[in-house]
Amino acid sequence: MSLPDKSRGTLVSVEKLSSHSALKLRIAQRIARIPKRFPVRHGIVLYRITYWTELSGKPQLATGLLSIPKNHRAQTSVMWLNGTNPTRSEAPSAGGLVGLLVGALFAGSGHLLLAPDYIGLGTSDTYHPYMHAVSTVDAATDFIRAVASHCDSEGMEWCPRLMLVGYSQGAHAVAVLQRQLEASPIQEAEVLASASIAPPLDLANVTLPWALEGHAASHSTYLAYIAHSYSRAYNQALESLLTDEAATLVRELFDGLHVGDEIMKQLPPTPLPMFRDDWVQGYRAGESSWFRRALEENEAFDWAPRAPLRLYYGDADVDVHPNDALLGAEKIRKRGGNVEVVPVGHFDHASVVYHAVPLVQEWFGRVGKA
Repeated sequence: MSLPDKSRGTLVSVEKLSSHSALKLRIAQRIARIPKRFPVRHGIVLYRITYWTELSGKPQLATGLLSIPKNHRAQTSVMWLNGTNPTRSEAPSAGGLVGLLVGALFAGSGHLLLAPDYIGLGTSDTYHPYMHAVSTVDAATDFIRAVASHCDSEGMEWCPRLMLVGYSQGAHAVAVLQRQLEASPIQEAEVLASASIAPPLDLANVTLPWALEGHAASHSTYLAYIAHSYSRAYNQALESLLTDEAATLVRELFDGLHVGDEIMKQLPPTPLPMFRDDWVQGYRAGESSWFRRALEENEAFDWAPRAPLRLYYGDADVDVHPNDALLGAEKIRKRGGNVEVVPVGHFDHASVVYHAVPLVQEWFGRVGKA
């Protein structure tokens, strides 16, 4: 008996989740009370794709959502990279509202829609390497390969002309993924354009200092999540960064089972009490540490995109400060990158995505026809 092929990008299984008419999708928009609705022209079919990727050099199963427009031959593909989510059952392929809405948004407008769950979410049983560039890129590129393989096996035409869009954590993922696909192209994909909504780009010098002061109720969750992620990814003791009590609590909360609201309620209302005083003082003084080096290693601005990259932000966003987009774009331009900043309006972090995605949908429609 031969051993299963666990090489990166190998397709393991395809499970049909649901099928929806265009009318049903329009009704779902109304039920979801989305503040800015988007046009839906096609019905969609949703599938969960299970495939092999890699984590810390070892094979790792991962999942993602594939959405196909009904009765329409897609000419382009869109990859949606999801925002911060600590809960496996709320990943795009879990069959919930997130997958349905992004499927309706992009497959419903005629694209092939891919949405990786990321490692550690969906049906994956390991930790989620949150905001970790290498594992994010690996999971996304291997998902592209797996979907292309599925299309080939089913006699469907794969669409290598790819556009990327993501929100918050996914906005960071968009930038690092485009950077990698342009530096080391894969035959299954050519990036046409990318849209990054509320993007945390300079983690060490903009994102963390702002979040550390606790300007938003969610900042404790974000920082606990990234501390937990990097302690695992870089094999460092969480207690070197957080207090013993906070480290124990964070390990319990970020197990893939707790939902965001539950995590937020159990963490301190501001992040500083979670961190060791000596580390905070050293960070503010500019001292090096494993966590600072990890944040610097996972930045998303030190490159020059060839395909157009648009950074969308809301003026009222206190979760990810507008300066992350503005200063990030300035740094990218200095490197000769093709970048544009798009102010969406006076919207906070939770609402900016709903006002940005219809703009992205319209832009992708024009790019795909070019």
